[in-house]
Amino acid sequence: MAVGSVPASDFPTVTRPDLGLAGKVTIALLVLLGLGALAGGLALLVRPDGGAMGFDVALLAGSPFPDYVVPGLILGGLFGIGSLAVALLGVRRARSAPFLAFAIGCGQMIWIVVELAIIREYSFLQPVCFGIGLAIAVASAVWGWPTLQAWRARR
Repeated sequence: MAVGSVPASDFPTVTRPDLGLAGKVTIALLVLLGLGALAGGLALLVRPDGGAMGFDVALLAGSPFPDYVVPGLILGGLFGIGSLAVALLGVRRARSAPFLAFAIGCGQMIWIVVELAIIREYSFLQPVCFGIGLAIAVASAVWGWPTLQAWRARR
């Protein structure tokens, strides 16, 4: 297939990302985040009043949420199932895996900042979860850099 008037064969191939250390670290952190988020999300869905995790619904005052159902769906769905799905894509060396992992890492950091802004309560888990998101973003950026460079060369 030609791009403009230049045959596609004249462009470098975008290879699958090599796992390497950055890929392995990213996948391990995605699994850690995914399992923790899935457990937390399920706990919030089973007990929308927050009781399973020792939360009080009063923490949500001023937020758009009357209970923990929607936060539980986001936590368990996006960060739980989503992180595990991207980890699986990473194991399979899908070209999109580093970029999706980067999005999840950034999303995790945003989730924690928004959580702090809404509930205004502090837990030791918040900096830990923010740190996991930051580590995923950094490791996935290193992991995906060669793929990004190859893709840019094709353009």
